[in-house]
Amino acid sequence: MTADLLAAPVALDEYYELRLYQMIPVRMPDFHRLMGEHVPGLFERNGIARPLATWEGHAGPLAPLYAYIVPWRSLDDRMAAWKRFYADPEWQRRLAENYGGQQRVERSHVFVLRPSAAWNALKEPDSPEPVGGVHEIRMHDVLNQDPGLAHAALGETDLPFLTRRGARVLGVFATWFGTRMNQAVTVLAWPDAASLTEANMAYQIDAEILAARDAERRAHGRPLIRATDVHIVKPVGYSTARANLAPIPRGSAQL
Repeated sequence: MTADLLAAPVALDEYYELRLYQMIPVRMPDFHRLMGEHVPGLFERNGIARPLATWEGHAGPLAPLYAYIVPWRSLDDRMAAWKRFYADPEWQRRLAENYGGQQRVERSHVFVLRPSAAWNALKEPDSPEPVGGVHEIRMHDVLNQDPGLAHAALGETDLPFLTRRGARVLGVFATWFGTRMNQAVTVLAWPDAASLTEANMAYQIDAEILAARDAERRAHGRPLIRATDVHIVKPVGYSTARANLAPIPRGSAQL
């Protein structure tokens, strides 16, 4: 498999790290306090960018979920920054205080992502305004021997169907490393839960979508996009996504 089948060519500022934490429910407020009050300064000091978005989720396979996404200039920068962060004495002290002798996280999942070529045609004009509503993080299992075909299907068929019904595409990614390779990751925003529900019900029975999957089965022996884990999440006020997951402006009222 050649690299060009996986995602668009790598450029600076085109690695992203998605971190998903399956929480113990009663500890979610403590985790918010740690991540919202103490971690931002520690991230900045150790060379980790401010999260482009942070979410809390109560519907999906990892619920209750705490999730955030950060950009990286290179994988070397990522490794060096996390090494500094985990060795920082203040982080170790804050972590011990926050744990309070009790577990907070059932398990965590870390994905390093690259932007998908499918994202380019779906980007909106940049805007400094936070994107509210209800968000979705979708993890799509895709055809392993040629993931690029699945990304093309997402960009040409599936995501346009959802945008016509009210979705805003915040990001489309290919997993670069992490669990359950290969996957496509889409991040969508909806005006409200009703819009999301109606669009997803229509998607399940739409003739064009069903015909596309049937054609894929005939050509490849299976659909290009098979199982999808859907995490329904709400933006967190101290780090709410902007259009295209653009960096949160300096001076924003958010932490």
